[in-house]
Amino acid sequence: MFAKRYILTLAYGVLSEAELESYFAKYNLNYRVVGRMGRCLIIETEQLSPRFWSGLAGVHKVAEVFSELTGNASDKLDLHFLADSATDKMKWAVSTYAADELSAQEFAENLKEVIKEAFKSMGVAKTKIIRGELSKIGPSWEYEVSSQQLQKEDILREGLEISAVKLRGWLIGRTVWVVDHLGFRRRDLERPIQDPKITMPPKLAKVIVNLTGCKKGDVLLDPFCGLGTILGEAAMNGVNVIGIDADAKRVEGAHRNLNWLLERYKIKGVRVELHTGRAERLDKILKRRIVDAVATEPILLPPLRQPPPDQEAENLLKRSSETYYRCLPSISKHLKSRGRAAIVVPCVRTRSRRMLSFDLSREAEKVGLRPCTLFSIKEYPILVEDPSQRVMRRIYVFEKEKG
Repeated sequence: MFAKRYILTLAYGVLSEAELESYFAKYNLNYRVVGRMGRCLIIETEQLSPRFWSGLAGVHKVAEVFSELTGNASDKLDLHFLADSATDKMKWAVSTYAADELSAQEFAENLKEVIKEAFKSMGVAKTKIIRGELSKIGPSWEYEVSSQQLQKEDILREGLEISAVKLRGWLIGRTVWVVDHLGFRRRDLERPIQDPKITMPPKLAKVIVNLTGCKKGDVLLDPFCGLGTILGEAAMNGVNVIGIDADAKRVEGAHRNLNWLLERYKIKGVRVELHTGRAERLDKILKRRIVDAVATEPILLPPLRQPPPDQEAENLLKRSSETYYRCLPSISKHLKSRGRAAIVVPCVRTRSRRMLSFDLSREAEKVGLRPCTLFSIKEYPILVEDPSQRVMRRIYVFEKEKG
């Protein structure tokens, strides 16, 4: 039997679930999904410290469930634990998630009143409530104080947030962790060398690293390392990294960025190795060396001002696919048996509203790379959807055949 239930607010939907599954497996931990509501995933697992969640990037916040109510009877909620931390002028917030607008809004207001009364009974005055926003996200409704706002207000250190999700009844939890938005932003904007045209956001890079399941002390290879974003997020996990790129200037940029990151975060004991070279000839650099994991984005197509015609998109993708197909044999050769390779491919939304990409699975299978079995993934690739973009990403996770 699992000891605790947690409410997880996901950033990337299915991709976040795949990251979560890979992350738990890395630590040999089990969990069970017991419910869903919009962006919220409810799981049962063992009691976990807030620090455990800090390695995730695809989860915005985590609340530990402490109560379950039938109907809207928020007045029956036991808030005795507030006495341990309640102080004058403390900050607090409420977030609710439900299938309909009225439930999300009404329960949020009821919850606020119950918490105010609890503070009053404890002799606590002049607390500061951080107000949320009511919005429709996909098929569900949320009255939410965002994880960005919670971090900005330092709620978890100076106060508390209560989160509630309506399934059959209401699950009520206290938020115990929020993702470090400021840290990811710092690693994106403060590093010495930047070029958004050829790099992915550090938060997404962390998700991709986690998909490989690599552990502290393992070796991760990025054979199209660019300015070192994926390598940097792996190094933050204590993973040794090897970066290779055909562009010597980008390799130099990666050197500077990784040196900055190691110094900025006082990371010790992580080996960083960077080379100029081609991904289809890894043996020239690696010789007979084998790595534990691969995470890479070989090609990031430039932003498109307008959706292209189908034929133009197909031509772009065909040229891109050739780069991928050429490097797969070399990647497979230097990946350990049962090691994972997380590979990002481009996806284009066309003028006719089609979503075009190319299939990597067939070529990967030819060299012993098969789709990694994850219970949270029904089929690959995983789309990282952004309706505002015409060029998006799809992610494959392969596993090297045992041999």
